[in-house]
Amino acid sequence: MRERVPGPGSSTLDAGLVEEPGRSAPGFPRAGDRARPGDRRDVAAAAVCNAEWAHAERQVRAWAPRHGLVAGDEESRRLARTGHGRMAGWLAPGAAPAELALLAQWGAFIALVDDGFDRGGGSPREARTVLDQLLDVLGAPDGTRYPASAPPAVRALADLWDRTRTAARPGWRRRFRELYEDFADATVTELRLRAEGRHLGLDAYLALRRRTITVLPVLAVVERGLPAADRLDGLRETAADIVAWTNDLRSAPRELEEGTENLVGVLARHHGCSPSRAASTARGMLARRMDDFDRAARGDRAAPIRQVRDGSLAWQRETHRNPPGEGFSTGEHERGVPALARHLAVAVDAAGQVDDRCGSRVLESALLLSLLRKQGVEPGEQERLVRFLRRRRPDASGVDALLIDACLDPARMADRAPERAARLPVTVSSGTAGRGRLKSVMLRTVLHLLCGSALEDGDAPAPVGPEGITTFTDVHVLSARIVHAHARGRPHAVTGAERSRLLSLLSLGRNRVLWEASATTHLLGLHAVRTFRPDAQVLDDGLLRLCLAVNADDGVPFLDSQDLWLTAVAGLAFTGVDALAPYVPRMAALVADRQAADGGWPFATGMRQTDVDTTTRCMEFLHAAAPHRHGGALDRATGYLTAIAGPDGGFPTWVRGDTADLDMTAGAVLALAPRAARYERLLTGALAFVLDAQRPDGTFERSWTVSESSAILRAVDALHAVPVASARLAARITAATARSVTRLLATQHPDGGWGQLPDDPSDVLSTAQAVPVLARHGDPISVSRAVTYLLARQDADGGFTSPPDQVGPRPLPFDYPVLADLHTLSALRSARLPDDTATRTPVTLPGPSPAPSPRGSPGSP
Repeated sequence: MRERVPGPGSSTLDAGLVEEPGRSAPGFPRAGDRARPGDRRDVAAAAVCNAEWAHAERQVRAWAPRHGLVAGDEESRRLARTGHGRMAGWLAPGAAPAELALLAQWGAFIALVDDGFDRGGGSPREARTVLDQLLDVLGAPDGTRYPASAPPAVRALADLWDRTRTAARPGWRRRFRELYEDFADATVTELRLRAEGRHLGLDAYLALRRRTITVLPVLAVVERGLPAADRLDGLRETAADIVAWTNDLRSAPRELEEGTENLVGVLARHHGCSPSRAASTARGMLARRMDDFDRAARGDRAAPIRQVRDGSLAWQRETHRNPPGEGFSTGEHERGVPALARHLAVAVDAAGQVDDRCGSRVLESALLLSLLRKQGVEPGEQERLVRFLRRRRPDASGVDALLIDACLDPARMADRAPERAARLPVTVSSGTAGRGRLKSVMLRTVLHLLCGSALEDGDAPAPVGPEGITTFTDVHVLSARIVHAHARGRPHAVTGAERSRLLSLLSLGRNRVLWEASATTHLLGLHAVRTFRPDAQVLDDGLLRLCLAVNADDGVPFLDSQDLWLTAVAGLAFTGVDALAPYVPRMAALVADRQAADGGWPFATGMRQTDVDTTTRCMEFLHAAAPHRHGGALDRATGYLTAIAGPDGGFPTWVRGDTADLDMTAGAVLALAPRAARYERLLTGALAFVLDAQRPDGTFERSWTVSESSAILRAVDALHAVPVASARLAARITAATARSVTRLLATQHPDGGWGQLPDDPSDVLSTAQAVPVLARHGDPISVSRAVTYLLARQDADGGFTSPPDQVGPRPLPFDYPVLADLHTLSALRSARLPDDTATRTPVTLPGPSPAPSPRGSPGSP
């Protein structure tokens, strides 16, 4: 898996500008411009959040306390973590700042009132009293004023109502009051049922849930200036169902434990099944409801309703309102592929996007804590970050331990940090595609930022131009140069143009949470900006965005998303599983829709920088899902790949002319295999590159992974993806495969598993990525032992847990837990474990099978 270091940018709103006909926002292609592979100006389409969302976020965080809706640090933090400004940006991507702030405040008001009933434990009668007071506000004459003694919710609603009704069409006020009254009645009914311990049947629950989710009132606010369209009420109700059921799936593990009524619990009771089966049933209902919406949504007037549906789903993916936790429990008899398939079905949201959150890391958490301290802001967030780092210290790696100590004890570490850094293993600068020195410079730069350790003149990287490099490299080099110049007391060592370019880069992509999805790059850039522009708006905005990205464990993730890459990897694994195949068309349509102008794909929605890894994964997936339907996207992607290939037959990760990478080259072979006849010469060179990269022991460079089996799987799959006419090349492939198989057989542990390296303990990911190689080319007995190992480690929710094997910036691992599930599914399928297998006993397998077609090879990150 390739290094992750970058962000968004995907509409004329990206730079906060409205594009005029014939003109382009700065840094974006003009009509007629020829997009180049890897060109960082390329923009992925669709799914854009309003670039002014951070302004709306500030407004709502100030408005709610001012009206008494939140009090104290804990309530303020809960409000901030929910991200109502971000929600408003998703619901109204074209709204002006004032309208966006109003929408954010409506979202916060509705959520805080609703949460007050849930957390406050009040009686239905008390809730009725509060809601009747609110309904009175909606029916009061214009100009009604409320005293300071009025309840906070009343005063807050009066403020909202005054600003909302002025821009509404005739008749809208009455309609909104009817919707809010329906919500109030449903809320009181829900509280009464809970107090009485009564449960509704499935149909009654669905009808009530549609009324309590508050989508219809919020949608009314969005639509208040548009012509009435009563004929679309059915479409609005369908959107409300989609948002409600998605929310129930996300909150079910917590709510089932609390005893709160939830769609999953209702389905489990209705069908007499486990929560896992009920969740899978709910996911199927949700898919059908999405299809209902798409069939009914016709014409321009339906567009705002679709935007609210899709925006609500996007916000639910990002918000901490329902943080990820335990999955849905399943019975002991519900294990193997069926339980795993049900577990994975819920990991794909209604839009077809794989939903997962990157695990927290020390590097980014320490950099954020250091920056907050220097700015003197967010004391509560600082305390939580300190606690996170202290919890990580006992089991920290050498690099992490150094970073934690430098951050938490800067006075003592200022003189010691460089010496400790010099003693770190050589792996800190290995496998970095020729960038080992830059990685070492970045480590010393980070240590200086954390504890003030000295920097040497030779540490500053040379200036580079903006062309032919990635967005990340541009920011990293600029940041390192600026920090070094400041530290050495030589500000003239960098030019004003370099400082301006850094500010310009960080000002782009404001529609995302993190700049180019990367907390690392975002933080390094902000630290550098602080040295010469401590009052810059980009610094204030960046801190707000980074704090919003903090995980539930109070640490900072490396990335805020790699949704396109994950969706492609998942979709390819799903194509062979009956229970998951129904979700594939929507996943494929989403991937095809997010293709960038240069024909490639970025690893996360809204990023500007495309890459070979994500592009090849997306191509494999679209070939497997529906090659004729997505022929245009595949043609454009083929042009991207063939143009970025190097003269040595290899493919780089990011931009043409960069150092070729084994993993990228293998991926390119797999992606182009369906068109092998047309690109025989190119593929022959790529196969030779892969063969030349093999070491005598059968392994390959682990550039974007820490697992031997991951690199072996990708390379061996590539070697067998296309027919070869040369007997010599065929013989080399046979010999290379035998060496890799021999290596895997020799390094399999007595428990049947593999570790990331031969001396490491067995883990699920390393084992799952070894199994397909041996299933296709090796010993069935070894495969049977490995399958037994995997099934014995299946979690109670049907999923799997493993140490991460992706790295970025290399060699630091980062964790997307769903990958253990996806690779295990592919492993069990390659071992021909049937879909109805529900056993933990050893499996008797057939002999080695021939190499799969490219469509059947899910590969590995």
